[in-house]
Amino acid sequence: MTARNYVLLCASITVLTVLSILFVPGLSDTIESRMLTFLVTNSRS
Repeated sequence: MTARNYVLLCASITVLTVLSILFVPGLSDTIESRMLTFLVTNSRS
């Protein structure tokens, strides 16, 4: 995978994530709770 393809892949995933958070009800709460769980789990180690 070239650097250009990698950047395009990351950008498209980012845009899809942002749009899904904005327009899918309840998804932002789920993502937030999973991120907080991940951060709390990793901060203990």
